[in-house]
Amino acid sequence: MKKTLRKKFISERNNLENDYRNSSTNKIFTILEDQDFFKSSEKIFIYVGFGSEISTEIFIKKWINKKQIFVPKIENVKMNLIQLNSWDELTPGHFRVLEPTSSDYYKGKIDLVITPSIVFDKNGYRLGYGKGYYDKYFSSREYGISVGLSYHKLLQDNVPKEDHDKKVDVIITEEKTFIINEKYNSNN
Repeated sequence: MKKTLRKKFISERNNLENDYRNSSTNKIFTILEDQDFFKSSEKIFIYVGFGSEISTEIFIKKWINKKQIFVPKIENVKMNLIQLNSWDELTPGHFRVLEPTSSDYYKGKIDLVITPSIVFDKNGYRLGYGKGYYDKYFSSREYGISVGLSYHKLLQDNVPKEDHDKKVDVIITEEKTFIINEKYNSNN
């Protein structure tokens, strides 16, 4: 079931118009940067977008010298966090996704986790790529707030979930911000 849905939603995402994708991405990051929880976050863990995912490159390059930016690196079937000091430190790694060349893992607390997904639902659940890296991260590590970024056109009412699936605290689309976890309400 999930495998079929992954294919369906990746296909839908791949077929979104480039103009829509680019303008939505810009709006989504503008909305994110306007949030108080973003402004107060020093340590940000963010995925490096690939394929038709919401691209994070411009955002990372914009903030890399203003905040501490951490990105994932998969080693021994485990997701590790590495602080990025320059976009040039990335090279194609696991699944051809850009990863840092360094193995200087960070294990401390993160203020803001910007979470990837194939698709999110309005309740904060995500249909990921099936490896469970982020669910494991959310279960075992300290972080302040988790945010999902989604093209509004792809946001679902519900995605299949299991007991171990963790939802994000906030979802931001180009049209609307969904506060899932009430402690982050009223843009505080």
